[in-house]
Amino acid sequence: MKLYPLILILAMNTTAMSKSPAGNDDTREAVAVASKLFAAMRSKDAAAIRSLFTPEGQLVAIDKPRDGKGLSKTRVFTAEAFAKLIAESKGPEFIETMAQPEVRVFGDMALVFGSYTFYVGEKFSHCGTNSFHLVRGVDGWRIANAASTLEFACGRSTP
Repeated sequence: MKLYPLILILAMNTTAMSKSPAGNDDTREAVAVASKLFAAMRSKDAAAIRSLFTPEGQLVAIDKPRDGKGLSKTRVFTAEAFAKLIAESKGPEFIETMAQPEVRVFGDMALVFGSYTFYVGEKFSHCGTNSFHLVRGVDGWRIANAASTLEFACGRSTP
């Protein structure tokens, strides 16, 4: 009977590791796709952004009202449209970080998700939750679909 708590603790630790970016190669590679997207957005590199998506990939932005009341506005971008929007944006760089992404890998499908903050230069813009659905092909992991909430009432940290 004393073995049961030990087995339970080990099972919980194994489950936690499967969610962690420090887990296996698939997990690290899936998180790397999100990190590469953020780096490409920061440098406003349209080609790099497009290369991270499948040809049919898309991004859905779920804009919550600034006052927090009412329904969110949903915008859907193809990978091409999203890459163009970012690359053609004037002004300071975009700095997006997802401090503690969680990952689930299901064979050739992965889900990377977590809270993020977004800055334009050094100025806080918004925060929210990212969700990246990835598929693995001959060229590695690519974003098939991404969705992000854009929220304004959140704790802030510097970039």
